[in-house]
Amino acid sequence: MTLISRCFLLVLLLCAYAGSAQPPAHIPLMNDTWKLIGQRTYKKNAEFKMVPAFPARLEGMQNKTVELPGYMIPINADLNHKEFMLAVVPMDQCPYCGQGDIPSMVEVKMVKEVGYTDKPVKIRGKLMLNKSGDYRSEVFLLQAEQVK
Repeated sequence: MTLISRCFLLVLLLCAYAGSAQPPAHIPLMNDTWKLIGQRTYKKNAEFKMVPAFPARLEGMQNKTVELPGYMIPINADLNHKEFMLAVVPMDQCPYCGQGDIPSMVEVKMVKEVGYTDKPVKIRGKLMLNKSGDYRSEVFLLQAEQVK
């Protein structure tokens, strides 16, 4: 085998390896509600505490029923979940949630348990915004149900 053939083979193998090392593609799930959640900022309140500030359109959706597509991020090591986090990206990309153009996760409280899946799900529930600046989630979907 000539030197050129060996170099060509090495380049081919490196390209094949680099292509297989890419993160798995995910289905884009951003809808208007996710985009509004992603516009959350922070401001100081009267006690000089940093608290979330939501866009007016999102605040207008407070206590209204909304649908969010997303990926389930379990908070317990079970097969079925009544409470979990919902993210616009899969679990392996969650370290980036809340940064750049990826919105923070939403805490979901279901009416009844659903089985875990790593595939996208659509959840319908009542939107609640937590503007207190405490250690709970900032966005909740309450009385939620999975949309088939």
